[in-house]
Amino acid sequence: MVLENQMPWCHARLYNDGMPRSMQDAVSSAALHAAKNDVNAKVIRDCIESRVQDLLSSPVPAAPLDVIARLHALFIYQILRLLDTDARVRLSYDATMPHLEAAAYALLQHITFHESATPGQANHAADVLPLYPISATRDFWEAWVFQESARRTLAIVLSFLMIYHYMKGEVLVQCGNNTFACRSVTLSAHLWRAGDPVDFALAWRNKRHFVVHGDESVPVTVVMEDAKSDDIDEFGKIFLTGYMGIDEAKGWLAMRGVTL
Repeated sequence: MVLENQMPWCHARLYNDGMPRSMQDAVSSAALHAAKNDVNAKVIRDCIESRVQDLLSSPVPAAPLDVIARLHALFIYQILRLLDTDARVRLSYDATMPHLEAAAYALLQHITFHESATPGQANHAADVLPLYPISATRDFWEAWVFQESARRTLAIVLSFLMIYHYMKGEVLVQCGNNTFACRSVTLSAHLWRAGDPVDFALAWRNKRHFVVHGDESVPVTVVMEDAKSDDIDEFGKIFLTGYMGIDEAKGWLAMRGVTL
């Protein structure tokens, strides 16, 4: 995020028109953490923890971009805390988990999910996006950037939470809830990496994109049976590894010329 203004679940253009303060603080905290050493560790740790507390004490936002920014920020802080060996940080990590979960479910109301996929079939919208005039396609693309970032963010955060609850022995209840909440994501490197509305429209027209569903009504391997090496981005690798396990995913990807 610091170097490229993106994560596998946060599109590079999501905050293009303005990054909410919560994410500004989180990204700068990540940059501070990257510069941490034995000399400055305590000061940097205190700075990061102070920003976490500022975020937790701030009002819960209502605007969709602010809602996803709050979730992204909390997730970044939790990842940074996992990398810290200080026992006090671990206590703060545990105490923040309910806030992370609440932020994830707050985002849920702003997400539009896909309809169920047909086995073995890539998902395309019925309408072809126009190349000219481009305004309607630009609006569609900008909405897609938010929606797909939100769907991917929800998927990765709920997976993170499931692992956390599993370690606490709560997996059976949480797995069911989280699978229901995380209904679908799109796996398409072509759509995700499109740099402008024209490239997006061309990818929408000419490239396959695969919608996978959290309820596994159609297995991921069936939906993506015809996927090629250039269809799979970093999030796709993360998703497939979580679904199959490291060795199976590595083999499945290798058959398509992709390195895990």
